[in-house]
Amino acid sequence: MNNTTSARTTKLDAELSRLQGEHNELQRRFHELSRMLNIDSTPELVMKKHITDLKKYNELRDTGLGLTQIIANEKKCKIKEVFEEMGYDMQDRP
Repeated sequence: MNNTTSARTTKLDAELSRLQGEHNELQRRFHELSRMLNIDSTPELVMKKHITDLKKYNELRDTGLGLTQIIANEKKCKIKEVFEEMGYDMQDRP
């Protein structure tokens, strides 16, 4: 192995070790917070639920926009004007 390959391997090994340490720390914190909040779940289940909730949110949002479009068409105006009339902002919020 030449010097550049060896140096690159050493650098990648150090990065891998650092990332494994971060992963272990995140898992430790997840389990600590889960115990504190009495949550009996795994990170995978939390992510799966989050994705399911996002899909549901997007479906509801699309339905709402569709209904708003129908209202805007009936009033012969833009969707933005319907939202403003209802006091809603068109921006998604976190």
